[in-house]
Amino acid sequence: MLKSFLSKISVLEKTDILLLVIALCFVGKLLIINNYKSPADDFAPIYVAARLVAEGKATSIYDHHPHLQHTVPPGEFKETAEKIGFMGFLHPYVHLPLEAFLLRPLLFIPYHLVIKIVLLINILAVLFSLHLILKLIGRGYDLRWFSLAILAMCYFYPLRYGLWQGHHSPLVFLGITSVCYLARYGYPKTSGCILGGIISIKILPLFFVFYFLIKKKWALVLSSLITLIAIGSCSVWLVGGESNLLFIRTLTQLIGFSLASWNNQSLDGVLLRLTSDSLYIFDWHLLELSFKMMIVKYVILSSMLVLWLIILIRPTNPNEKNRDLLDFSLTLIFTVIFAPISWSHYLLSFTFPYIVLLGTLAQSKTMPYRTLMISGVFLSYLAAALSPLYLLTSANLPLVRKVPQSLLSSLGFLSGILLITIILSYTILISKTSREIGHSSR
Repeated sequence: MLKSFLSKISVLEKTDILLLVIALCFVGKLLIINNYKSPADDFAPIYVAARLVAEGKATSIYDHHPHLQHTVPPGEFKETAEKIGFMGFLHPYVHLPLEAFLLRPLLFIPYHLVIKIVLLINILAVLFSLHLILKLIGRGYDLRWFSLAILAMCYFYPLRYGLWQGHHSPLVFLGITSVCYLARYGYPKTSGCILGGIISIKILPLFFVFYFLIKKKWALVLSSLITLIAIGSCSVWLVGGESNLLFIRTLTQLIGFSLASWNNQSLDGVLLRLTSDSLYIFDWHLLELSFKMMIVKYVILSSMLVLWLIILIRPTNPNEKNRDLLDFSLTLIFTVIFAPISWSHYLLSFTFPYIVLLGTLAQSKTMPYRTLMISGVFLSYLAAALSPLYLLTSANLPLVRKVPQSLLSSLGFLSGILLITIILSYTILISKTSREIGHSSR
């Protein structure tokens, strides 16, 4: 039967199937086996918080000082982590209390087993996200593109770092991709519900509410806001008001602070690394920007916000391919690199603009500087794919020795800036090309 099936497909299709098999083998080795023994440092606080909530100790889930993001003091939170057999570096719990409440069913599975399940779920979330993005650019069932995307992800540091940490960034990424996919294909209410759910997990995607407001997606915005209100109400009702007030107080106390650490790829992180002692690159103490740097930050943010608005409200160009996908990509990049804290694994979201830009440029065969822009996308990928920690600890390499540590530890941020530049360049060039065509046709 298999022989009969293989005889009916072309050599090219057989090659694509073989490439997919090779890509999945790489997934097994680089993403599953290499992360199988991880202690999942970022998942442990969620599991511990779920156990505390189940024991009626919800007020203990924020048993830490918000300015000490790298330290959990002695107390019930730390003792509970020891009881579950956690052997890694314990982080504070910084999520909505409802998340811990809803994850209580996982407590029936021992911690050392549940993190293996989380690893597999995260990998499946990434694979499904890639499929959705490829469908958005019209290559949903192109095995070659899918296989190449998988291979690129196997060597993408933000993904590998997030999988090792046991972070739910792949699930958030799947949610963001699903929001775009469902909104594009006529399911605004469902899309809005998913967006509301994502915001309750990570507050950064709140920026997309403004994006969809500008795009006049009223049903989507309304459903996302209703979902947020419902989730907030359920959190108070199911877990209690005191723990939710502690959560809000924790968030408000973090306003104005960021980190200079190598794994913070936000604008704040870059500015702090430029002005702080180099020792803070390997430290996770929260810092405040100086007055001068605050001015620099808000000038940059204001300029970028104006630029973002201009791009989003500009007239529709009939020759422009994937207009909404590029606008969504631009918003996604802004959401990541201009947040106060943007951990390295958040850069997994750059996968969306990478694929969208490559798909768009592949269709725009007459676009000026097309090869240069494609090269820029690959350069951006390389900058984000490299581990900052590896570069910082490779000071003996001739090419690395002369580069300042502040620059080596900011390649993820610079990768995002390069993507923004490419999107803006494409927008300007497509508008210029359309005007020239319009003049020549008169």
